[in-house]
Amino acid sequence: MAKRDKLTKNQQRQVAKQQTQRLTEKAIQLDELSEPKEGLLISRYGEQADVLDPESKQTFRCYLRQNLGAPVPGDNVSFRIDNQNQGIIEAIFERTSLLERPTRHQGVKPIVANIDHIYIVIAPLPDFSSILLDRYLIAVHNSGIDCTIVANKWDLTNEIESQEIDAFLKVYQNLGYPILKTSTKQETGIDQLASLAKNQRAILVGQSGVGKSSLINQLFPEQQRAVQVVSENSRLGQHTTTSSQLFMFEDSKGFIVDSPGVRDFNISHLEPQSIIEGYIEFQPYLGLCKFRNCQHINEPACEILKAVESQNIERLRWQNYCKIMTDLSQI
Repeated sequence: MAKRDKLTKNQQRQVAKQQTQRLTEKAIQLDELSEPKEGLLISRYGEQADVLDPESKQTFRCYLRQNLGAPVPGDNVSFRIDNQNQGIIEAIFERTSLLERPTRHQGVKPIVANIDHIYIVIAPLPDFSSILLDRYLIAVHNSGIDCTIVANKWDLTNEIESQEIDAFLKVYQNLGYPILKTSTKQETGIDQLASLAKNQRAILVGQSGVGKSSLINQLFPEQQRAVQVVSENSRLGQHTTTSSQLFMFEDSKGFIVDSPGVRDFNISHLEPQSIIEGYIEFQPYLGLCKFRNCQHINEPACEILKAVESQNIERLRWQNYCKIMTDLSQI
């Protein structure tokens, strides 16, 4: 008899996952299930998720049906519960929007669904990165979702001055990106953020350590999220939020999702043309270059390069674009 090939670790995980799902669904189906309810997914934990029932305002821990796809916070779902308040999600309703990013081992992974606004949080500590901000703005542009840049920790005046962050932000402000300056320590800008966000379905994104969870704690005092201080030696943020979680405003249908921070935001899933179009100031010049396949890096008769030389396009932004395109070509 031929020896069976040994299962890889990934295959073992898949088998265990399928067995767990089958056992879970069997256990839940033994009990009488309620009629289907429509709920809002507020957080995902592997093969389980928390679903908010908007009628009862209760939250139910639910298992996921097999072949359901990848439900994420913001998804409107159909679910049933048994007589012990255990639930199972049976369907995901059609999404109006989806924000995604590539991961190392899972391909392109959805982050949040059905949002209409993205708050990109930056800070002077960990060090401000204009190229990381540009990556977020490109992803936001390709998602077709509106955004605001939230400059948090605006009480760190020495850091702001030494990194010349105000000058950087003027570049983005001149391009039409809204900018909101906040400080959870001084409690400035929080009311303005709450006023904007309470009528939106939004997400906070940004580098680890920029203070997303601290902003959530200010906006929703009853939901104290763990926070960590950024190391002044490494100047790097620590990952305290491990899974995205949705927080509802009490007096409206608005919500904010707090997402795990990243050290770097990868946009390798986007085509070069999508990255070019993500630089909104390039758009008046697209199609005017001598060569149809111009990459706007060092080609002759490039209208975007001319615009950089004549200062109609900020050199900083063009340099960031070149770096992103070079990184993309090396993947």
